[in-house]
Amino acid sequence: MRLGAIPRGVVERIAFALGLVPTPLLDSIIALLLARTVMVATRLGVFETMAGQPRRVEDIAEQCQTAPAATHKLLDALVGAGYLRLRGGLYSLAPVARRWLLKDSPWSLHDAILMQFMDEQFIAQMESFVRTGAPIEIHEHMTPETWEIYQRGMRSGARLATPEVALRLPAPRDARAMLDIGGSHGYYSVALCRRHPELRATVLDLPEAVTAAAPLLAREGMGDRVVHRADNALTADLGHDEYDLILIANLVHHFTAAQNRDLVLRCARALRPGGRLVIGEVVRPETPQTAGQIGALTDLYFALTSAGGTWSFAEMADWQRSAGLRPRRPIRLVTGPGGGLQVAEKPRS
Repeated sequence: MRLGAIPRGVVERIAFALGLVPTPLLDSIIALLLARTVMVATRLGVFETMAGQPRRVEDIAEQCQTAPAATHKLLDALVGAGYLRLRGGLYSLAPVARRWLLKDSPWSLHDAILMQFMDEQFIAQMESFVRTGAPIEIHEHMTPETWEIYQRGMRSGARLATPEVALRLPAPRDARAMLDIGGSHGYYSVALCRRHPELRATVLDLPEAVTAAAPLLAREGMGDRVVHRADNALTADLGHDEYDLILIANLVHHFTAAQNRDLVLRCARALRPGGRLVIGEVVRPETPQTAGQIGALTDLYFALTSAGGTWSFAEMADWQRSAGLRPRRPIRLVTGPGGGLQVAEKPRS
């Protein structure tokens, strides 16, 4: 999967083939304009105004409390980008906007798009990171307000791959106790507990994350089957022989190799014999040539925003093997582009 210029018609295809298209401009200014246009329209509630029926510019501007002339420009830009349709002076939602951007859609990414206003601020500091090598360490500087935005956005993004994770994650047949490290909103635990009726989960995350994510977990109505524990994954005592299943999802990219080795070792101790440790991550391919846009850019992003970056399946399996676990073949996710599950089992003997 790649974001980039898409030629339309024979002439543009020939221009692309001959190298006549200024792709650096398309990859920079056009990509920036497109991203900001979708983000602003989402925050202003533009897409929600057309959820029921097509609307005129004036009606949309009145409902969003925006300037009609400027709103007209924004709507036309969204038409050109394929998010809206225009017919007879009425604007309506294109399928991509109706599926992904409406708040009440089962596949809504509304909150994930709003979180990208935070991402935009982080990415703006990339030059400083490259010059100095000093990451931002975003979790150390969040306010209660940004923690709430962050948790809602993470919950929204988790909607993409969670059904597949719950289906394909090989939980032990007799699993009763699960630890979800860094699981904040608890959506992965909720899905797994619904699939495995005897399973109960503890979601361990930073105190600030738990405070912001608690209302999101409460909405799932899981009672005491999925509960929070406020603690730091880097220092928490995970116990011995406590859990049948431990999930670390979208977390190890924040940590160094040494920190991840220590975390996996403590997880191995906390597993019961026959228990399984699952690391769910955006995965760094073995070489930059095979990484593609998602693999290469996410590695840079996570290195910028924390102490680590993405890791390969081989590296994650090595942590597990060093901790006395038996790694399995990786599971590549279809609904989480660039992501996968690295599973390992604790020997029974």
